[in-house]
Amino acid sequence: MTSRHPADRSTVNDRPAAVVRTVDFLVRYRLAFFAITLGVTALALRPAWQLEFDRSLVGLFTAGDPRLVNYLEGKALFGNAETGVVAYTDPDLLTIDGLQRLEQLETDLQAVPGIEGVLGMAQLRRPGAPLSPLSLREHLQQGTISASNLREELLTCDLYRGRFLSQDGQTTLLLVEFAAGPAAIATRDETIEQVRARCDAHLPPAVLAGGPILVNDVFEHLEQDGRTLGVVSSVVLAAVIAILFRNLRWILLPLAVVHLTLLWTKALLVVGGVRLSMVSSPLVALVTVIGTATVVHVAIRFREERAVQDPLAAMRQTLVHAGPAIFWTCLTTAIGFSSLLASRVAPVGSFGGMMTLGASLVFVASIGLLPTGVLLGRFSTDPAQAPGERWVAAFLHRLVAAVERYPMRVSIVGLVLLAVTSAGILRLEVATNFDENFRQSSPIVESYHFIIDRMEMTETVDLLVDVPRGDERPLADVLEDVRQLQQELLAEEGVSGTLSLVNVLDFMTGTDREQAGTAAWLSAMALDNMTPAQRLQFLRLFQPKLVAGFWNQDRDVMRIIIQLGEVRGTQRKLQLVEAIEARGRERFPDARLAGVAILLTYLVKSLLADQWITFGLAVVAIVITLMVAFRDWRLGLIALIPNAAPILIVVGVMGWAGLKVNVATAMLASVSMGLAVDFSIHYLYRFQQERRAGKSIDTAIRDAHGSVGLAMVLANIALVAGFSTLVISEFIPTVHFGLLVSVAMLGGLAGNLIALPILLRIVEATKPVNPGVADAT
Repeated sequence: MTSRHPADRSTVNDRPAAVVRTVDFLVRYRLAFFAITLGVTALALRPAWQLEFDRSLVGLFTAGDPRLVNYLEGKALFGNAETGVVAYTDPDLLTIDGLQRLEQLETDLQAVPGIEGVLGMAQLRRPGAPLSPLSLREHLQQGTISASNLREELLTCDLYRGRFLSQDGQTTLLLVEFAAGPAAIATRDETIEQVRARCDAHLPPAVLAGGPILVNDVFEHLEQDGRTLGVVSSVVLAAVIAILFRNLRWILLPLAVVHLTLLWTKALLVVGGVRLSMVSSPLVALVTVIGTATVVHVAIRFREERAVQDPLAAMRQTLVHAGPAIFWTCLTTAIGFSSLLASRVAPVGSFGGMMTLGASLVFVASIGLLPTGVLLGRFSTDPAQAPGERWVAAFLHRLVAAVERYPMRVSIVGLVLLAVTSAGILRLEVATNFDENFRQSSPIVESYHFIIDRMEMTETVDLLVDVPRGDERPLADVLEDVRQLQQELLAEEGVSGTLSLVNVLDFMTGTDREQAGTAAWLSAMALDNMTPAQRLQFLRLFQPKLVAGFWNQDRDVMRIIIQLGEVRGTQRKLQLVEAIEARGRERFPDARLAGVAILLTYLVKSLLADQWITFGLAVVAIVITLMVAFRDWRLGLIALIPNAAPILIVVGVMGWAGLKVNVATAMLASVSMGLAVDFSIHYLYRFQQERRAGKSIDTAIRDAHGSVGLAMVLANIALVAGFSTLVISEFIPTVHFGLLVSVAMLGGLAGNLIALPILLRIVEATKPVNPGVADAT
């Protein structure tokens, strides 16, 4: 079995001598390459297991980001601790028993390792007796006020209502400060687990929410995905390959290529000091589908060659003919991912680097494993025909015939579909609410909505303002400006409350003179006669931390805490943030917003713009690469159309359907472009081979459809199967990413099977006639 079919006599001779020599070298020394591959894998085992997630919030942003600078400034000025929120509803809250339960919960939470402090109503003072040493519970026990009067007093106090107490007086909120720093972040999941356990044990049960919990839960889900998605995707793809080829060798080979690539990639990331990020969970699935698709193309070509050759010769011819295409597909995939490095969102850029490395290593692993893996041993080397393969081949034949017969109609339908669907791109919005990244049944989302419903607030932001020193401007004037600013901010739709040093001073002078004791009455009279500076000095003696929480006197910066209500919609939320800053700068020119909520809002703001920047870079880089690969600028350009159009359709449908862009789907366009163009490369390579063999345009297209087209269909089945495993993730961006990339891949398959033949006929018709090619037209 050493003869070759007619198509190969010409194409082998037309292969560059360098390709033939390289293949001969790889096949001759395949065992040595196999041994080197195993040796490198052994060296990679230990570091690969050391790869970790970067759980810090700072790690989500690039250094020097203005919003990150403001966030770090706020932490440096007013404490590094990160604040979460515990809340619960108790109809008997403002009774002796209810306040005892609140005190017990505060004590229980304070005892949790990793908690720096807990602040709730149990520690605060009566609005009518702010200078009294008695707690709210002690006031009730000593009869200085009735439960009904206490309720009325608290609900008419700005310091309590909407901050620590709901409008109906039945829901309370506690601020829980989580310790900061690398060590605390490393054990934060244990801290949060213990806090949740105490909340569940409390009667009535309490909920836990807040920025630190959101970020922690994201990484918990991602680590869980890392443990499960790799196994599930491998099992699913093994099952798919088993059904397609029914050969143990060809079941094991893609799994070996995939897992060696993953080991090498993880080891190199560790050596380079890179850690996994928020969008890294698709890493395993993406490498799996890239590696599997590569092996599927090799399997189909090898089976075709085995029809007329022995295994060794068939392997050599497979590498000669398919090897260059595989090289260029891995390269263009890596280029597609590398475009993500231009993203201003740090996790997206980091993931682009990881996948650029992974896609490149798929080719290296294939070269090291496949020649020996296919030829080693005596059991069957030949992949079987897939179930329904004849039906698929017949369908492809009818499809290419229909496209050949009705090119104008097909083109018009495609253009209309593209125009209508891609218009939805203008309707795209970014997911600015971080709870949208979780399933609605998850504890964090349920807690989030509980607090929205009961406290009528979602999150807080800090407005930092520079205040002049006392000798430059009287403190009384500064505080009056802060008071006026707070009133102006409350006029903004979406702002539910504000809190500053002004509110604290107002609270301290709110003593009920008729019910106050002699000491409290004298203290209140003294406060009335003090200047604002003197009141602050007095307050600093008794509550130094309280003053420091609103005014860093060493740096001359004050903080106004702003509570936001539920604001839906990207533009509305960004407009509110800009309006708050604009209001602040009217009175304090250097006013700037800080806080976790601001970071997360601006994290997703750049996603939409970045998606098109990275997509544009991917398109330009891939087209240039294809022009080099095919040595024909026209083929490079037409390979773009059947792959870019489905991506625009999918993204447009996202806009029409109201699906928002998140940290994972922001990568959709670039990733899909890098993956889908692989089909075009294999198709065009085969088309060129058939044309060099002297076949007409129509015959070359039909033969490419019957061979590479079949491999494209089978590889697409593997791709979709691999990406479908992402739907089991608890992290919604990962779920959307898997579904949308699968749809884009199916669109790319359709585009290459339908649009590419039409474009090829147009391009070939414009070329000068080659007398060496019979029946060229």
